Amino acid sequence: MGQFWTKIFKHKDVRILLLGLDGAGKTTLLYRLKLGEVVTHIPTIGFNVEQLTYKNITFTAWDIGARDKMRPLFRHYYKGTDAVVMVIDSSDRERLDELYCDVLKPALHAEELANSVFLFLVNKKDLPDTMNKDEVSIKLNLHSVKHVWNIIETSAIQGDGLTDCMDWLATQLGSSSSSAKKPTSHALRRTSSDTSPSHCDKPTEIKDKSAHKDYCTRAYMLLMLLHSASVPPVLR
Repeated sequence: MGQFWTKIFKHKDVRILLLGLDGAGKTTLLYRLKLGEVVTHIPTIGFNVEQLTYKNITFTAWDIGARDKMRPLFRHYYKGTDAVVMVIDSSDRERLDELYCDVLKPALHAEELANSVFLFLVNKKDLPDTMNKDEVSIKLNLHSVKHVWNIIETSAIQGDGLTDCMDWLATQLGSSSSSAKKPTSHALRRTSSDTSPSHCDKPTEIKDKSAHKDYCTRAYMLLMLLHSASVPPVLR
């Protein structure tokens, strides 16, 4: 099996950026992958950097502290990133808007991440009454994302879903043809309407161009009629 992966994947280094809100489980996930066990830690101030080797690929993972004052600094870590791993607390429905506005939307619009793949991890599935990946996809409007992306349910505490996570990253980033990646079906699907959180909505666009053109024509004709009525007969 090892020879099989060696043939498919060239040994290479890739850079991963772990993003999400504070308390989502990013650091727990990182050290579960690194050490294979749960490590007790305090909230991250600054960042953690660890190297993981998987299927002949070396992943350099950057875990960035996500308290509100740190979030504007995320952009300084974008450059050179091959994959953004967005860790989402599946038990925290109330802060999905905050996640979208402060973390996800800036990353999706960042020029430095235009060619990066996005992996969304719906974490803490070991807890009761959590959101599933379909619910998270809808609330974060993920089907409008233009990047190559995937979403996986995980539990950093129990280790569930982490192998699937690494397999997907290895497939996307480790292949010798990864430089010519094509969008997956996820990247091509779009929702019929924008369900972004209300305070992050994009400016309203006029979608029916023909109706807009007709409105302008009628407005112009009305102005001409009013002008014509206001000019004295001798000047007409």
